[in-house]
Amino acid sequence: MTNGILKSIIFYIMSVKFLSIKNLPLLIQRLSEKLNVYYPVKINGAVHYRLYRGEELDGVEIYSALCSVRPVQPLKDFFITQRERVAKFKGILKKDIKKSVIIGAKNCDIRSISEIQDKVYLEGVVEDPFYRERRENTVLVSADCPEPADTCFCNIMGGKPYGAVDSDINISFSEKGYVFDVITKKGEDLLSPFYALFEDAKASVIRERDEKRKKAEGKLKEINPKKLYKNLPDRVKYMHSAEFWNRTMEGCVDCQACERVCPTCYCFLLYDVPVGEKSFERVRVLDYCYHASYARVGGGLNPLSVFSKRLRNRFECKFYSFFENHKVYACTGCGRCIEACMGKIDIRKVLFAL
Repeated sequence: MTNGILKSIIFYIMSVKFLSIKNLPLLIQRLSEKLNVYYPVKINGAVHYRLYRGEELDGVEIYSALCSVRPVQPLKDFFITQRERVAKFKGILKKDIKKSVIIGAKNCDIRSISEIQDKVYLEGVVEDPFYRERRENTVLVSADCPEPADTCFCNIMGGKPYGAVDSDINISFSEKGYVFDVITKKGEDLLSPFYALFEDAKASVIRERDEKRKKAEGKLKEINPKKLYKNLPDRVKYMHSAEFWNRTMEGCVDCQACERVCPTCYCFLLYDVPVGEKSFERVRVLDYCYHASYARVGGGLNPLSVFSKRLRNRFECKFYSFFENHKVYACTGCGRCIEACMGKIDIRKVLFAL
């Protein structure tokens, strides 16, 4: 991490606190007096983020949601909108970006921001000022993932189901409450006014937390016993077999759900919209490489007009070109694409078949 936002991160725990299950709702209520607070809730068995608006909170329900696998919505949705006005002709475009705290993001989502989206929107030739402002005005409170799903594969993508060091605060679990690891000054500034709600974390609680982490790692190893090929980028680069990609896409109905829930997809396009007779606005919309018009250029030519080529392009982007440029894969193993796929395509099987 080299961008300006993260230069001040101290890569050790500034403080470790314990918070009881019953006190987390109270903490959320007090934080909401000055910030937008997003917390996890379970709806029909799936976890979603909810903006706190003064509703009554159940500490046990929040604990259950925090212990569950990552939320349905990728974390990038807080920083990159599907459609956004980014410029206007004459004048300065300003946005009312409120300070927020997001509670419950898992390590796979934290990495998708710090290792992928930050590089695209902050470290490229042009910096996105709106993305930066949202990042600077957001406190990320990550949470361990003690019960990985069968679709999770963060362990083979270089991640762990706990201890998100690129967040500002990380929450881990004991049977009676939470261990809060304060990682950055931003996290310390957020919590310090409310330390009366906390206790010092006892050694027995830390041992219990560590045991839960070992069990989560063990479960992931059972789910994903294989390791990625060391030469995976070259395998992706040179896999031009139309037969392979046609076989891979069997069952695909081109719903594009895998791309829309992916926390690391970042493509967008810009277009201008007339405003009155003498002005215009520039709009950015997120783009997806499965779109039939994704690579189309002036005159209608399209090097990716065949769907199997667009499928290959997606794998080349995530596991070859991004790796070549940034030495990290543009995939964190969250498993959302596997769950969302109507054709039951498992990205892990594709990678191990290359």
